[in-house]
Amino acid sequence: MATINVLIAVDGAALATAGFPVGSADSPNNLGSYGTSNVYIAMVAPNSYVSNGTQGQSELQISADGGDTIEWAITTFDNNFDQTAYLYNGSFNPSTAINTPLSYACGEAYAYLATGNPPAASPSKFINQVSTVSGTILQLGLTIQYTLSFVLVNNSNGQIIGYFSWDPFINVN
Repeated sequence: MATINVLIAVDGAALATAGFPVGSADSPNNLGSYGTSNVYIAMVAPNSYVSNGTQGQSELQISADGGDTIEWAITTFDNNFDQTAYLYNGSFNPSTAINTPLSYACGEAYAYLATGNPPAASPSKFINQVSTVSGTILQLGLTIQYTLSFVLVNNSNGQIIGYFSWDPFINVN
């Protein structure tokens, strides 16, 4: 049983200027699929778990086994500098294919980065906030279409830019 880490990158700047209504947690803006959602979302996972050449696309197809845990993390392309994105909901079809409710975790982890210009040879320790969502595959031999929903927040004033959703896939072996 493996943990499959999926990184979601959101083009927060494009979404902030796209003219979507704010929506709500119960009624997020659907970003569509494939070519439509690829404008705003890119997903990556370890190559060994990606199906059908979908690495980097919004409709990432993961190949998983029963008992595997999928762990999603989300950020914006500018690393949450101007806008912050965070996952708040997910639904699955079939609904019994992955454990729900999902497990939402937010914590702090130590990380190291070089500082200065040019970067110093010795990295400096800092605290990085980490937010993830995870679920464990419960059924075998099917394709799970799922919807993830996230909030995009303007970091300059704390206002919600919008609620959004899209729907990738998990192929279970």
